[in-house]
Parts: sequence; C-alpha cells; structure tokens
Amino acid sequence: MNEKSKPCHAHCCLNTSKILSALAPAIRTGIPIIGCMAQITNISNSADPQSMNRSTTSSEDEDDANNQEIFLTPSLDISFPTNNDVVNQCTIVEINDSDSINTDLSQSTTVNIPPYDTYINLSTSSSEASLVRPLLNDKNHEEVPSYTKDTKIKTPITPNDKLTSNYYSFIKFYFTDMFMSAFIITPLVNIHWRGAWDLLDRNLLSNNERTSALISLIIGLMILYLIYLIQNFLQIFYEKHRKNILGQFMTRFYTLIIALAYINQWRGLWNLLDLTSNIWYHLLIETLISVIILLLMKSIYSLNSAPFLIGVDTESYFILGSKCNVSSNRFWQYTFDFIFYEIVEAPLVVIAWRGLYNLSDLYIYPDNKLISMLISFIIGYSFFFLLALLQIPIIRCLIKYHHKSIHAFISNLFHLMAFVSVVQIWRSLWMMCEQYINIPGYQHLTLWLCYIGAYILLTCGLTACSLNGPGGGKDNYIDDQPILLCKFDYFSTLLKNQSSHLKISKGVRLGPDSSSIETIMPVESPYRFEPP
Repeated sequence: MNEKSKPCHAHCCLNTSKILSALAPAIRTGIPIIGCMAQITNISNSADPQSMNRSTTSSEDEDDANNQEIFLTPSLDISFPTNNDVVNQCTIVEINDSDSINTDLSQSTTVNIPPYDTYINLSTSSSEASLVRPLLNDKNHEEVPSYTKDTKIKTPITPNDKLTSNYYSFIKFYFTDMFMSAFIITPLVNIHWRGAWDLLDRNLLSNNERTSALISLIIGLMILYLIYLIQNFLQIFYEKHRKNILGQFMTRFYTLIIALAYINQWRGLWNLLDLTSNIWYHLLIETLISVIILLLMKSIYSLNSAPFLIGVDTESYFILGSKCNVSSNRFWQYTFDFIFYEIVEAPLVVIAWRGLYNLSDLYIYPDNKLISMLISFIIGYSFFFLLALLQIPIIRCLIKYHHKSIHAFISNLFHLMAFVSVVQIWRSLWMMCEQYINIPGYQHLTLWLCYIGAYILLTCGLTACSLNGPGGGKDNYIDDQPILLCKFDYFSTLLKNQSSHLKISKGVRLGPDSSSIETIMPVESPYRFEPP
C-alpha cells in the first residue's frame, strides 16, 4: 500500500471473547466489509454521537457515504486479508486523506464470523484527539461523547472529578467577577454619572433649578421613548453590520446615548424632589411607600444596580425587556413598556434612592464628610460581600424546597438588603469623587475627563452596558422561583462569547461536554446562575 501525506491509522483488534452489539448484527446479515468499515471510519470524524448506530443494508451505507453533512468521506478502498473467509484477528488499515473511496459495493466480500469484541484507536495527524475504549458496552449504556479537533482527552474523568473541577472553576470565576464588579466597574460607573450630572448642573440653566430639572427630565424621557420604539430596528440593523466598523460604532454610540438618557431622567426627578421637603420623616415615609409599591408590583429588583448587577456588552442588548405582553402590535407593546418602566416604576425607584441617600446625609456624621464617607463605604461593601457569599448556599437550599412563599420572602429580603448596600456604596464613591477627583482650577475639565474617561475604560472592558445605572437593567419576575441579586458573569460571558465565535468561524459544532464555561454558567437560568 502506497504511503501518502497525513496518514491516519485505524487498528482493529478482534478478540473472540465477547460480542460487539453494533457490528455483530451487521456482520451476521452479510453487510459488505467495505461499507461497514466506511461507517467506522466516518464515526471517527463525526460530531454526532448517534452515528454509532447506523444502517445494516448496502443501500443505506451508500446514501450515508454520499451525505457530506453527516460524515466525512473515507479516504480509500478498504479490503481485509482473510484466511478461509475469516478476518484475521489483528488487522491494520492505513487511510490517506487525499485518496477517494470506491462506493461500488456490487462485488464486495461478505463474511460470517463469530461474535467479537472490538476496540478502536482513533488518531489523526491534524488532531490531538485520542480515544481508546470500547465502542459500546451492553452493561452500561452511556452516551458516547463526541470530540473535535480542539479537544484533548488524556484520562477518563469520573463524574465526581468533573463536578469538583466545575465547582472550582465556578468559584474562581465567581470571586474574580465579584471583585471586578466591586472595585473596578462600579467606581467607573459612578465616576461617569458624577461627571455627566455635574456638567448638566453647570451648563443646563444653572440659574433656574426647576426649569433645568424639567428640561433634563423631558430630554431623558424623549430619548428613552424613541429607543423603546426603534429597538427592533436597531437590533436588525446591527445584525447586518456587526462585522464592520459601522456596527461597532453604532453599539458604542447607542450605549453612550442611553446612559445619558437615564442620567437626565434621574437628575430631573431627583432635583424636582429636592425642591420639596427634606424633613427626615417625610423622607422615611416616601421611601417606605415607594418600596412597598415596588414590592406589590414585583419590581423590587429595580432598586439594585452595580456592583450587584453588571452589564456585559453582548450582541442583543438593543432589545429591552417586557414585563407584560399586552399587544401583538410592536408600537403599543413598546409604548406600554415605556410607560410601565419609565413613567411608573422609575419615579418610585428615584424616590426610594433619594430618601435613603438623604437620610444618610442627615444622620451619618453630617459635620464630618470623611468619616461619613468611610462609614457608608464600610456599610455598603460589608453588605455586598455578605450577600454575595450567602447567595450560593441559600440558592442551593431554595432549589430543594419548592415553596412559593419562601422563594418570594427570601428574594425580597435579599433585594432590600442589596438596596441599602448599593445606596451606601454609591454615596461613598460619589463623595470620594467630589473630594479627591478634582484638578485645582480646572473643575470643568475634570468633569469632562470623568465623563469621557470612565466611558472609554468601560467600553474597552466590554461593560459599558453597566452605565444604565439603577433601574436601567430590565429583568422579569418569576413567581414560583427565587430571583436573587448577584449576577457575576463578566469573565464567563466573555469566554463563552469568544468560544462561540471560534466555533462559528471554524464551522465546528462541539459536543455537550465541550465547554466548562457552559457548564458553569448556563445560558438561561431562573436563578440568575446555577451553582454546581
């Protein structure tokens, strides 16, 4: 047999001790050797685990050999040396990728041999895959995993080993994302908001607070309503141009505009509320009423923001969430979503935030800004790390007990504690920006640097979606399952997206066990994430 480039070897060692359920019926019915071996060769290159059990007739084998979508074409005619019409116990077949297969099975050799147990060693010069194991095992019908060129199997992994590996991977990503969210993303979001807010205070009718606040609110609502109405058009346009510079520029500009809209909305509402009473019991009553209404609306999660919720720039963030489907007409559906989120829900969130924020200004060392800032910083981050660490064991307990009332109580309690935490974190960081991030004599330039610099850094880190701020991340409430607050999926989401892009670019479909990231962070989970 002539040697060609890039040979691949298939060693078939036949032993008369056991029966191979996949080959024995085929051999007993007289299937041609060439067709049967073509199936084995194709199995070594197929990503479909179901291809192990194929046809047992010549016509079906010819169809499969011609189906390029399911199998790769075998490389050359295969013949087996026989001794008195019996295949030798050890047969070595050399296959070259440049050769072609002879699909004419009209004059093939058929044999009737005793049952055998077959072991196959699959290896190619262009792949790191190496598998030595029985093709099928009657005692334990396990699904045969599929492997691709990018997969390397060294030793068998038991379920316990896999669970342990996924657990450590999950913990590694979880803690990394937690610190990333707390000490990098959240401060940058706060710096961006502070820069834009103070620039509006200085440049938008600074002599007339009421008119300035009203104009800011109207600008924010108009931009948001327009974005709600054209969200589907934006997504379709992006899908057409996402691989060119126009699509990339569109996403960056969109992120900046929608963040500016939310800042204008919040500034307008906040400054209008500042024109009312600032007495402590008024603030307390306003906060309690707003929180109670949000609880009844099942929108308590809207009180949360970074560091509990961080946004990763994905390919579908133009589509805003819908809490209720009221119409099949997009215009009316999007209009309803805008009214519900931005006219009804957003003012309640702003009232609750302002009440707790101003109460902190009144009672946490109002005469000493440094101590007040440090206390808010400690309270906020202590609650943050406490809730983030407690979430894993609590969510695992909730999975075991399906009680609607317990789910709702625990979820609401977590969100209320997170609300206290995030307000204190934002207050301390805002005070820190005003106190320490300031170029003497160039305050206006400082604000522009804060506004633009934070946006550029978050865009480079693919977390510019976090700029939407409190209430900017829409979510759906699930009645009979717990919705907790921490969604730390920054690195895992980026790695999953990168893996998807690589698979698409190579035209490869990986098997179900191909990505540890997909095991760690499922695409959809009613619990926001699913611990191992």
